[in-house]
Amino acid sequence: MLEPFLVERRLVPKVWGGRALSESLGIPLPPGGQSYGESWELFDRADGSSHIRGAGVTLAELMRRDPVALVGRGVPLGHGGRFPLLLKFLDAREGLSLQVHPDDRRAQLDSGKDECCYVMDAGEQSRIVHGVRPGVTREQFLEKWETAEVEDLLYSFRPEIGDLVHIPPGMVHGIGPGVLAFEIQQNSDLTYRFYDWGRGRELHLEQARRVLDVVAHEQRPVERSTALPDGGDLLLVTGHFTVRRYLTKRPVTLPTDGRYLTVTVLGGGCTLRRSERGQHGRLSMSRCDTALVPACVAGVVVEPDEQVEMIVCGPGAWAHGTRGAGAR
Repeated sequence: MLEPFLVERRLVPKVWGGRALSESLGIPLPPGGQSYGESWELFDRADGSSHIRGAGVTLAELMRRDPVALVGRGVPLGHGGRFPLLLKFLDAREGLSLQVHPDDRRAQLDSGKDECCYVMDAGEQSRIVHGVRPGVTREQFLEKWETAEVEDLLYSFRPEIGDLVHIPPGMVHGIGPGVLAFEIQQNSDLTYRFYDWGRGRELHLEQARRVLDVVAHEQRPVERSTALPDGGDLLLVTGHFTVRRYLTKRPVTLPTDGRYLTVTVLGGGCTLRRSERGQHGRLSMSRCDTALVPACVAGVVVEPDEQVEMIVCGPGAWAHGTRGAGAR
């Protein structure tokens, strides 16, 4: 029987990153001036996988042993039978490239990349690019997308703390400058850059052109939450994942319904224990810790130390082969 477990992170240097992962979130970074843009909190990639804290085994090994016990029957897996999600903290001190991601149908040798970001910090000068301005056509966009003139065609907005921004495949987007976020995405590393603010990195124009959707906005594309009976807020349901947020001083019971859950603490601390009677295992969770609750566990109870803010993720509406109401 698998038990709920904590996972270790991977730090990823980025040219657009900074030191906010340490300064704002308390995630330890190596000393020196290296800029870090991402902290992968839960991952299962070909070049490495999350280590289970204190167990000497990786998430990839657990997936190979018994994927149904871990993720649940009928839950779509990532490319190559890997865990479906990748969770990360993002420090976009500088602006990321302008980019798009493919969907599952157009991805090659990987899953598609449906993603969203929950904004944890943002200032007056912070920006997120999301689509284009009203009236901009695909032809106009492609005429200028390799030049600085593309900036005049983009729709951008100042994010606010607590915003949840969905970035579906094909959406023109860029995060930053000045954004600190928690990102939930399909288990994919496919990013097609088409403009990089003159930083000289490799571009992927042909791949981006094939998957590009020119979507116009007139107002901030922020998801509206729905209050849940257990005191949480439903932030987003896509075909690939579901995202809930809890800010609570009271214990919360999270049933799995036979499908995996991830619990990431954004603020405060808590104790996580199995909800079944007679089960006594407990996990102490601090800020920025992530736990995975296997599908074979009936559920968990989260007991806040004082108050806890957490993001809870699970499979999306396609987990049992149906598209389900609310999927995007």
